[in-house]
Amino acid sequence: MIALEAGPYALQLAPGFGGRIVSFKRGTRDILRPTSPDTIANPKVYEFSGFPLMPYSGPLFGPGFIFDGVTYDMGRTVREEPTATHGDAWINSFVVLERGPNSASMVFEHTPETGTFPFRWRGKLTFELNPASGLRVEMSLTSRDFRRMPAGLGFHPYFPKVSGARLQFDAVGVWPADTPEAVNLGCGPLVEGLSFCDGPDVSEMVVDRLYEGWDQRAELIYPDGARTFITAEGVLDKMQVYSAWEYPYVCVEPVSNANDGFNRMNHGVPSHGVRVLDPGKSIAGSFCIWAE
Repeated sequence: MIALEAGPYALQLAPGFGGRIVSFKRGTRDILRPTSPDTIANPKVYEFSGFPLMPYSGPLFGPGFIFDGVTYDMGRTVREEPTATHGDAWINSFVVLERGPNSASMVFEHTPETGTFPFRWRGKLTFELNPASGLRVEMSLTSRDFRRMPAGLGFHPYFPKVSGARLQFDAVGVWPADTPEAVNLGCGPLVEGLSFCDGPDVSEMVVDRLYEGWDQRAELIYPDGARTFITAEGVLDKMQVYSAWEYPYVCVEPVSNANDGFNRMNHGVPSHGVRVLDPGKSIAGSFCIWAE
């Protein structure tokens, strides 16, 4: 693991297990869910503090996708999911390029194998701590294939959720719940009970939805007065929120594409968010997390 520090902030990373965040603290306070020693010893895919989503975010609704008229079969990425989910980066090893006391850069090179994403690509993550502004993560994905390829980015952090915690961000719409039939459906307007514009109590909500046109700034407000801020830039212009009953964490995920965006693009659904890269071309985004 890699340990970084800057002022009151401390970050632990696991390059060898998907470029994941193991812990992120400000002083003694956990900004993200800490990874248990048992999970570190015996890694479990959904038990870390956060992980990157490359070369797409969210699930595919079926056994593969169609791009440029070609059907590509995809196997499950993890046994916990029925179909390919969140891409290849989060379950593979990154190689550390540079490391300092408060920053680290790492890369993952994807070579297609049967059942995996069928295009070659290179992903890069750069984590940097600042004593005043907390954590900044820069993400980029570069096509290394001879064909054009579809692509997306995102990050999946877990924030502690306690009774009375509120989540606030502005958005213009919300996508339908994930089902195989939803591949033909696009984004709809915000509806009562699913909007975070007024900062509702997220601990009382059950939600697993993608939000369109968020203003790239979100805030978690805790009952004790603590606040956590999430901002994003670049292609990370959508927001996935997951909160379940009796689940002590809320996932606030800046992403670039709709769930099953590849097939939604093929079906002509607007605002799918998938970027199509020519050989050698890249997409990039960044996000910041800090606390007060």
